Amino acid sequence: MPQLMVIIEVNRSCLLLRRDFELSQRYDMKSHHVARMFFVIVCLGVLSWSGCANFIKPEIGAVARKEARIPLVENGVQEGVFETNDLKISYSLSGVGEKITLSGYLVFDRSLTNSFPTVESFFLKMNFLDIEGRVIETVDITPIYNTFWRVPEKLELSVSRMLPTGSKAIAFNYFGMFRGERFDDSMGSWEIYSFPFD
Repeated sequence: MPQLMVIIEVNRSCLLLRRDFELSQRYDMKSHHVARMFFVIVCLGVLSWSGCANFIKPEIGAVARKEARIPLVENGVQEGVFETNDLKISYSLSGVGEKITLSGYLVFDRSLTNSFPTVESFFLKMNFLDIEGRVIETVDITPIYNTFWRVPEKLELSVSRMLPTGSKAIAFNYFGMFRGERFDDSMGSWEIYSFPFD
């Protein structure tokens, strides 16, 4: 159902852009080329973004690998570090009743940012798991960043929400695309990802 909504939204956006494109054709031939290029870029961008966003969202019921599971503590504050070759997340989890709050920060590894210092796109998800490690719900916790700008030293994480019924653990997963300097395409791009689900 979410994929159907994405397709409908993409089709709607493309139709609106097509209409604007046809209107611009009537008024100015030079703007015709600009409008056509804009139309193509936006459609491709929306399609690729929706593809990436769906790529990193596990299906409900997918099983997280044991090494990726972070058990939830029932009372008090739980602090920890999630680390891969690409990034490090220092987090604090606290729960009051049925509400859970995650705070902390994310730091990309220097080996990544020294070679590819510009962030093109990045998505971070937190998945709530049942006692068997199956996904109950996935939440987008992507920190705020500037697309096509230098990667900041630290990105703040802060999310508060209701704890899904039956949640016993969480697991993180992410996908990102990084480039060389902003206006230099000679270095190409580099993808990072972690998807610890079977």
